[in-house]
Amino acid sequence: MDTTVLSLLHNRLLWLQRLVMGLTTIAFSVLIFVQVFIRYFLDLPLYGVEEIAVYLAVWLYFIGSGYGVYRGNHISAGVMDIALSSPAAKAALQALVSLVSLAIIGWICWLCLGYFQWSLARVPKSPELRIPLYYVHAAMLAGAGLMFLYTLIELVGRLHCLATGRPYHSLADIDDNDTARKAEGRS
Repeated sequence: MDTTVLSLLHNRLLWLQRLVMGLTTIAFSVLIFVQVFIRYFLDLPLYGVEEIAVYLAVWLYFIGSGYGVYRGNHISAGVMDIALSSPAAKAALQALVSLVSLAIIGWICWLCLGYFQWSLARVPKSPELRIPLYYVHAAMLAGAGLMFLYTLIELVGRLHCLATGRPYHSLADIDDNDTARKAEGRS
């Protein structure tokens, strides 16, 4: 596949993730503000707001988890990086960590796919508003899929750098450097 097509797909995927995260954050905040205002100032309950807010939060968290893996902001324990002095040993360890992470995320994707398929077949509904829950369960599959994709890209990059002896640069670092170069070219 042409690199410009892959670059376009990558940029669109990032745009979509940012859009989902931004819209869910705004909608969540507005819903909570409206709920607090109506409940405490007008002394009226607003039916179903907590339910919708939770479902928006699920989408935010799972899409955000995929974006966090892309940015490299996920939780990690780098104790072995301190213990290892050789750059080659550190690179091999990081490739192994990426491989194990990919296997675990792949398993989670498989579980999420099964759960989503179950949800499509059984169509469970939310308690208050009776919303079909496959809309919520789709967030888990989408987020796990994004985590799998970005971890796979990381693993391939780390293995390539391990084989060539070059230092590893994450996809987000490469994107940030490209953006900075383009900005300097426009200045």
